[in-house]
Amino acid sequence: MTEDLIMFKKTFICLVVAVAMFVSCYCATTVNNAEETETRTLMVAEAATESELRAKQASLEAEQASIKTKISKLQSSQADAQSQLEEINKLIDNLNSQIDTINSQIAVQEAEIAGIEAAIAEKQEAIDASYERFRSRMRTMYIMGDISGGLMTLLSSQSFDDILSNMVYLEVMADYDQDIIDTLTLDKNGFEAEKAEIELKKAAVEEQKANLSLKKAELSEQQAEASSLLSQIAADKAALQAEQAKIDKEMATARAQLDAIINNVTQKSDNDTYVGGSWRWPAPGYGRITSKFGWRAWSNSYHKGIDVGAPMGAKIVASNSGKVVTSSYNAGGYGNYVIVDHGGGYMTVYAHLSKKSVGVGQQVSRGQTIGLCGSTGRSTGPHLHFEIRVNGVAKNPMNYL
Repeated sequence: MTEDLIMFKKTFICLVVAVAMFVSCYCATTVNNAEETETRTLMVAEAATESELRAKQASLEAEQASIKTKISKLQSSQADAQSQLEEINKLIDNLNSQIDTINSQIAVQEAEIAGIEAAIAEKQEAIDASYERFRSRMRTMYIMGDISGGLMTLLSSQSFDDILSNMVYLEVMADYDQDIIDTLTLDKNGFEAEKAEIELKKAAVEEQKANLSLKKAELSEQQAEASSLLSQIAADKAALQAEQAKIDKEMATARAQLDAIINNVTQKSDNDTYVGGSWRWPAPGYGRITSKFGWRAWSNSYHKGIDVGAPMGAKIVASNSGKVVTSSYNAGGYGNYVIVDHGGGYMTVYAHLSKKSVGVGQQVSRGQTIGLCGSTGRSTGPHLHFEIRVNGVAKNPMNYL
């Protein structure tokens, strides 16, 4: 009986131990499965987010390309319009100069006409005086009986000397009469010539006035065209500014998204220890800074890094050792870019690359090539946009390099 009891106790203990071990294994398995499920869920969520971001980036890229095309066309139209406006302004200046010249000529001719008219008036007065003298002489001869009066003068002579004297007198009077007639004729001919000349000058003045009126009409037409052109340029500029505002808004959104991505990467960083050491210049052999860190006066925007001028295809190296946490494309502004985590909240950004040479998760050493210089994204030419961020906040790289 005692042996049976002992055997029963042993069997019961074994069963209890077995059950305990089963429960323990089951619980451990359940916990592991739960952790794996949560991990898979996070991975799926992250994959979905990345897919959405890539799709959005592709959409932004297409939209940006369209906007760039529109801006290029507007800039071309603006350049053409500006060129046409300059030509019209030159034409207007030329017409104004011609008008001034014609006005000066008209003033000179009017002065000449006034002088000629004054001379004609004087000659007319002389003609009138000569004519009056002629009439007086004719009245005298009429009173004397014309030619018979002259004969009576000779017959009334008392001596031969009187006859000679009277004959001389008659000859002198005849010559005087002829002189008056000749002078009157010459003055009349001169008057006619002066009159013809003044008529020609008047005709020339009238023709110039007509030309002046035509020039003024042409000038008015050109001014109307210039005004219309200026209005068109203003409309083009307004459209360009609207497009630029749209781009700036998209760029701001893209930069905000990129900042969010970088901050998210920073928060998820599992490397709390800064690698230390000195920072290396990211574009070996090319030290010209084309845009400094900080506010840009010309665009009223904040530049979160420095731009280093370098030719297309120049090697871009890691400024310090670390882990690549992002190797992607941002259509909004950075184009091809790489983010390296250096631990302790320190990260570097390399943007506008023509080619990325590293992938996410890859460990890179200080000075290792991570890509090639390019002009992708929002860029006006080959250069490297380089940032240093500490806990997600952009810092002036020149304080570290």
